[in-house]
Amino acid sequence: MVSSCGAGSHGGVSEPGVLVKIGDARLTVSELNEAMPYGLSGADSAEWCMGYIDSWIERKTVGLEAARNIADTRRIDRMAEEYRNDLIMLEYRKVMAEQQGAPQYSDDSLRREYDRQPGLYRCSQPMVRGIFLSVDKKHPHINDLRRWSRSSVEADLEKLEKESLDPAVEYIYFRDRWLPWSDIVARVPGGVDAESEKLPARHQDFETTVGDRVYMLAVNDRLSDGDQMPFELARDAVAGMLQSASAADYDRRLRRDLVKRAYDNGLVKLSPELAGKVGMSPADKQDNK
Repeated sequence: MVSSCGAGSHGGVSEPGVLVKIGDARLTVSELNEAMPYGLSGADSAEWCMGYIDSWIERKTVGLEAARNIADTRRIDRMAEEYRNDLIMLEYRKVMAEQQGAPQYSDDSLRREYDRQPGLYRCSQPMVRGIFLSVDKKHPHINDLRRWSRSSVEADLEKLEKESLDPAVEYIYFRDRWLPWSDIVARVPGGVDAESEKLPARHQDFETTVGDRVYMLAVNDRLSDGDQMPFELARDAVAGMLQSASAADYDRRLRRDLVKRAYDNGLVKLSPELAGKVGMSPADKQDNK
């Protein structure tokens, strides 16, 4: 993939697979291939390679010069090592959590958690339930469509659904689920203000004409920004909160068990001054606070 970069022709480097060498640092063909974005054309890949190599050379030469002029780099080395260890630990814990799998919750357990603190779940935007219609203003059955959309009689709703097969009729039934008010507003070309105070009241009908079409909304229920979510709307948020708590608990137990295993296997060696004073993982200390 790097033939267009001139592999093996840089500054007399004779080591196989090495493109550039600066002191003890080496940029290899495999490293360059791993860093290269997928799908570049031949010309683009050549340009990208040369830019990457120039950047690598700059970083290494500046780093070497900086190291020569900084008397003590031990603090930097220690910080870099700690950062590297943190990244390794984070990746390991992520892999272990993925192997654990996301817990599944029954509706009963989600309902119990919701009932424990229902005020925690608030709407971040106005929400509505009802029926939305968009129809040509000259439609022969427009009055029937208007009446059926406001009805709760099963036979009327069946007629409405049948009539919606007409391509001239756009029909959205959402009495059984909540939709953002902004989603409805977006279907009316410039005809409605999406602000919460413009939201029709519960059981209030909204209708407007824009051009050759009539837009109707029969509101069965509504929630304003900041209102408490009903359980069916908050369900996913409740599940997400429980999953986050479960993931944090698993991570805490994983760290505690790994530290305990290290002590049990004799991997951790303590001086006599520390014996009996340490031996508890940070996770255990947090639990015991």
